[in-house]
Amino acid sequence: MENEFDRKIGRLTKSAAYLDYCEEVYGCREYLFNMMDKAQLDDLFGLVPLTQEDTLLDLGCGFGRILRLLSKKYGCRGTGLDLLPPSLTDTADDRIAYIQGDIDELADFKLSPTVTICVDSLYFSKDLDALLCELSRITQKRLYLYYSQYLFNGATPDKRSLQKDHTPVADILNKCSIPYETIDYSENERALYENSLKALKKRKGAFESEGNLDLFEEKLREDTLGKQLYDG
Repeated sequence: MENEFDRKIGRLTKSAAYLDYCEEVYGCREYLFNMMDKAQLDDLFGLVPLTQEDTLLDLGCGFGRILRLLSKKYGCRGTGLDLLPPSLTDTADDRIAYIQGDIDELADFKLSPTVTICVDSLYFSKDLDALLCELSRITQKRLYLYYSQYLFNGATPDKRSLQKDHTPVADILNKCSIPYETIDYSENERALYENSLKALKKRKGAFESEGNLDLFEEKLREDTLGKQLYDG
C-alpha cells in the first residue's frame, strides 16, 4: 500500500502540474483524486449540514483532504477511516483522527458520528449490504454517499442498474427499508472526464519536466477509458 502511494499519489501530491490541473478541473486548489467535479464539491461543502458540535466520519477518506476542508470550514471534529497508514494522511489538524482499517470492519471501531460521508469508496466493500446497514444504524439520517455505476465491456448489459433508483446501492437501501434521496450527477461526471482530458493534455510538458510523464500517461489512460464508458 505504501509503495503504491509513494509511486503514484505521493508523487502527484508534490507535483505543481497536478495542483494546477486540480484547480482547473475541481475548482479547488487541493490535491484531489476522486470523481467529483466543482458542482459536486460545492454541494458537499455547502449542503451537508455541519456545526461545531458535529463529528464527521469520512469512510474511505484517502489521505484526508475533503475531511480536512470540511472540518476547517465548520469547526467540527472528524474521523477518517482508510487502509492508508495514518502517517500518509493529512495530519495538520488536531481536530481530525485517522484510523487505519477496512471499511467492512466499521462496526469494530465503535464510532458514533453525527454525519458520515463516503466519496467513491463503496466499491472496496466486500459486503455492501452489511456496510450500508451499519452506516444507517450509526448515522441515522445524516449519511451522504457518492457512488458511480458503470457497465463494463464483457458484462451482461443490465442498463436498469444505471438508473438512479436501481443501482446496487439503491437496491440495498430499498431492501433494508432505508429512506433516501438521490441526486443524479451523471452529466457532471461525463463533463469531468472531458474537462480532465483537456486539462491534462495542455500540461503534458509540465508533467514531463517534473519527471512525472509516466503518471501523466497513466492518468490520461484512466480518463480516456472513463470517457469511452460514457460515450458507449
